[in-house]
Amino acid sequence: MTTSLLAVAALGCLTAALIWGRSARQRHKVWRRMAANGGDGDATTIALGDYRKDLHTTVLYLLLAVACAATAARPPQRVVPVVLFGAVLVTVAFTFAFGRNFVRDARLVQSRSELERRAQEVLSQEELAPRRWAARLAPDELPDVTGFELGRVYQAGTGLMAGDFYDVFPVAPTRVAAVIGDVTGHGIE
Repeated sequence: MTTSLLAVAALGCLTAALIWGRSARQRHKVWRRMAANGGDGDATTIALGDYRKDLHTTVLYLLLAVACAATAARPPQRVVPVVLFGAVLVTVAFTFAFGRNFVRDARLVQSRSELERRAQEVLSQEELAPRRWAARLAPDELPDVTGFELGRVYQAGTGLMAGDFYDVFPVAPTRVAAVIGDVTGHGIE
C-alpha cells in the first residue's frame, strides 16, 4: 500500500514538474528575448526573477518525484535518508542562490505597478481633456433670437476633439453674429 501511494505521489510530482518546467521554459524565452532586445532593465530583471522562481519550483517537484520513486522502489532504510538529504540540499542551494533577489524583485514589481497605475491616470486625464476643451469652446446653449432658427452640430473629424470653436450672439434685433474658428496644430498642446 505504501509503495503504491509513493508511486502515485512520484507521478503527481513528475506531472507538476513538467507543468512548472513548461512555464519556466516560456519565461526563460521571454527573459532572453527581453535581454537580447535591450529592453527596460527593470522589466528584464522582473522576467529573470519569474524564470528563476519557476525553475526553483520545477527542480523541487522533480526532486520530490525522484525521492518518492526511489523510496517506492527500494527499502526505505537505505534510500530515504540519502535521497531526502540530497533533495533538501539542492532546493536549499537554489533558494540561497536565487532567494536573495526575491525581495528586491517584489519591490521592483510594486514600483512598476505604481508607475503603471499613474500612467493609466494620466491617460484617462488625457482622454477626458479633449471633451472638456470641446465643451469650453462651444456654448452650452444657443441664444433665442427672434426671426432666426439656430441649431448646431459639433462632430470632431477624428478623435474626441476638433480644433474648431463657434459662438452665436445677437448684435441687433434683426442681426446675428456667428463666430467660427479653427485652431491650428495637432494634439491638446
